[in-house]
Amino acid sequence: MNNREKGEVLISRAERVIKRDLEGALQEGDFNMAVRRAQESVELVLKGALKTLGIEYPKVRDVGNVFADAVQRKIGITDREVLERITHISTRLSEERGPSFYGGKLYGKAEAKEAHRDAQFVLDKVKGMLRGSTR
Repeated sequence: MNNREKGEVLISRAERVIKRDLEGALQEGDFNMAVRRAQESVELVLKGALKTLGIEYPKVRDVGNVFADAVQRKIGITDREVLERITHISTRLSEERGPSFYGGKLYGKAEAKEAHRDAQFVLDKVKGMLRGSTR
């Protein structure tokens, strides 16, 4: 399996985490788990994109800055606002990862829905960027 295929597997996994796990947790009212799954999906999609671009990612949860630098270098994305938002989402959700899973904080419905919107935003924007890079 080449890097592109490995990256596509990670991105597909991120989609499944959003559709099955995150949305399921929202429906069940498990808002902490929804936030946790949002973080996982963002991490997977960003690492999948880096793999697709042939870039080895660091073994850390928050690769938002690495992703932003890589897409600017490799595919010339110039929409700084989108890249900054992706970076911010990655950092924020990475910081929420532990508290959401281990109960260090109780999240409400609004926070869980925001995490869902953010995860979907990252997925949609990253997939669009990668589609644009294959022209």
